[in-house]
Amino acid sequence: MRRLAVLGVVLLAFCLAGFNVSGAEGLALPADKILRISRTMVEFEHHGFLPISEDVQVFQYWEGEGVTIPLDAVKVGFEEVVACIYQGEVVCFDVYDPLYIRTMRVAISTDRFAALEHEELSFSPTSQLYVEEKGTGRGFLIGPGEETVIFVRAGRLHAVDGQGNTWEFDQRLHIFSDTDGLIQINSFQRGTGKTFYPRYRGRFELTVAGEKSFLAINEVSLEDYLYQVVPSEMPHSWPLEALKAQAVAARTYAVAQAVYSRQGHLGFHVADSTSSQVYNNQPEAASCARAIDETAGQILAKSDGTVTSTYFFSTSPGTVLTERKSWEDRTGLVLEGNSPWFRWKCTFTQGELENLFQLGEVSGVQVGARDEAGRVTQLIVSGAQGEVCIEGELNIRRALRPSGLARISDSLGPQSLLPSALFFIEEERGVEGRLRSVTLYGGGSGHNLGMSQWGAKGMAEAGYDYLSILEKYYPESHIITYSEQLRY
Repeated sequence: MRRLAVLGVVLLAFCLAGFNVSGAEGLALPADKILRISRTMVEFEHHGFLPISEDVQVFQYWEGEGVTIPLDAVKVGFEEVVACIYQGEVVCFDVYDPLYIRTMRVAISTDRFAALEHEELSFSPTSQLYVEEKGTGRGFLIGPGEETVIFVRAGRLHAVDGQGNTWEFDQRLHIFSDTDGLIQINSFQRGTGKTFYPRYRGRFELTVAGEKSFLAINEVSLEDYLYQVVPSEMPHSWPLEALKAQAVAARTYAVAQAVYSRQGHLGFHVADSTSSQVYNNQPEAASCARAIDETAGQILAKSDGTVTSTYFFSTSPGTVLTERKSWEDRTGLVLEGNSPWFRWKCTFTQGELENLFQLGEVSGVQVGARDEAGRVTQLIVSGAQGEVCIEGELNIRRALRPSGLARISDSLGPQSLLPSALFFIEEERGVEGRLRSVTLYGGGSGHNLGMSQWGAKGMAEAGYDYLSILEKYYPESHIITYSEQLRY
């Protein structure tokens, strides 16, 4: 570590003397935290926005070693990054953070996960809450039983304190609580079945997004993030080994999203909805916390050291569904934890088809293509006014919105999308050959990639441990701890 410290001092001295390690003249700024980064621009917490040179060089220093790394390895949330500036551009980054993820930056959605941009949010603390403007330190304190309301007017953040006074701010706002305190949002409720006002660990960062809107990013440690993911993705009453498998899969997914930084230009790693993985839609649970703690730090990696893509979904149908015989097969039901989604069917009348596709009288609905997993990836609908070809598994599921759906043991009302794209079609025609209705016989729930959550439940109930479950669903991966250096 002494070697690392000396190396850092030497590099800083070079920059301050008018040189950086790339050989160009420049000035080194103090180490700062990265809030957003793209190929052409970086935003620091204190330095603000800076353009990035096309020829930028990046060096990472850790455990006494300095190596060249790609710009893509510089991640949102890194806190010890020195930028060397030459002619107004960043020509060199010196990164003193380890190349692993310690915190997650989660974009919090509006009510019902409808959007990411908020017009107004109200916060209250479990102990005390601090509202502070970035850079200036201006702000106020909110005590227990009080709340602050945040909104944007004319592109500026406003906050109402506990006494009803309105503060106007030029910069980003930070909202944080006392140690071990939680931050409650009072503007909406979360939960399926029993609803609740969500409480969050970590801190919030509020950034203007438009003339009347802002982004709310919850920055939280990786392990604390999981406490509110695992119970939202898997019922807390399920077997411990299934919950542990979910914890590892969810941790790996989070690390992968942070590493590949697809939302880095927006300043966050993941959203709190199904577009990433669901966060804080169910209260924390002791069983889930135990599963997280007993697998602390564990993620899945490929043989080349890169992070595994740990997709997971609700239920597998067990077999590819292309005919009645395969749909009637129930031999995989127990392995899927007796999931009610193992088999399902729904019927669309001629009138419903006309409303869905706007082609006049529909004359046929056919599967155009399937992928190697058996999912329908192309659906062709023919009608009196032409033909439409729907491409993509998710687009097909969104297009076919059943008014009712029958499962193995029960029936459900209207659905916003089809449970899965694993189905086959039977048409019913009248005596003149005109289409009267279409019935879809399907199985499973979700995209059928990665780990089946009900399958994990079935394996755990059969006595398998979480390592065996993970090996089944991610056979080309192995366990490492996320504190190990990762390859990008």
